[in-house]
Amino acid sequence: MTTLAHITATLRSLRRVPSWTSPRERPIFAGDKISYAVTVPFHAKKPSRNLAPDKSNIARQLTAEELGAAARIHSELMSIRLPSLSWASLVGKTIPCRAIGGDFFDAIALTDAICAVVADVSGKGMPAAIVAAMLQGIIHAQMLADQSLTTIAGAVNEYLCSRATGKFATMVLLKVWSNGAVEYLNCGHVPPVLVNNASAHRLEGSNLVVGLIATAGYRAEACTLAPGDRIVIFTDGITEAENSRGEQFGDSAFRLHGVDSVFEQVSRFQGNVERSDDWTLFELLYRGL
Repeated sequence: MTTLAHITATLRSLRRVPSWTSPRERPIFAGDKISYAVTVPFHAKKPSRNLAPDKSNIARQLTAEELGAAARIHSELMSIRLPSLSWASLVGKTIPCRAIGGDFFDAIALTDAICAVVADVSGKGMPAAIVAAMLQGIIHAQMLADQSLTTIAGAVNEYLCSRATGKFATMVLLKVWSNGAVEYLNCGHVPPVLVNNASAHRLEGSNLVVGLIATAGYRAEACTLAPGDRIVIFTDGITEAENSRGEQFGDSAFRLHGVDSVFEQVSRFQGNVERSDDWTLFELLYRGL
């Protein structure tokens, strides 16, 4: 019986013959030239011609595509057509620091008034954007039904507290009548600013943010506008924007007129420093009857 030991012994004896070379050592003839093949173990497998695609690359590509689709949908949801009235003009703008963000604004014209909101959901990116889209829908429906500002704030707070989203939000609800009467409700947000020809001052009065305490109560404040007065509402992404020296933009926005002018000045102030928060600004100019 031929055994592995016999075969091994035979090969060893052959190697002692001077003219014998193993298959790994035999020369390859190409014309009149001789070269030696690179030694490759007999058990090595040839590389597959159809290499499997990199799953991690596919996953990243799908994630990017889904984020792009989400950003488009979110942009459409947040594309607000502000009402146009003879006695007031409205303008608003938001720029997320990522593809999508958690800031939003909205406004609805009622029979003899305008109802508006500016809100900032905690966090950034997709999680904040999802909650922002839900809150915008809730608030829009409540404003359209002409609910009181305290009712709207209570409904939003109850909704967030009843869901395990881990999110809260600051916001300002605003209602302005054609005669210049104003009602506003601030839920832990940057105070709105009333600007006229003589001065600019914050509209004081604040409540708890929505989404932290289910039993929180909310109270609205009031003031009056004269023709030419402006109410400016912005998120802390603008006031807390920092430059390379760590300085904040702060109240400089109060003295600027026009949304585009504010954004331009904030961008110039920040320079090459990467934005760390969403920027949102809403302005109501009261023209009078």
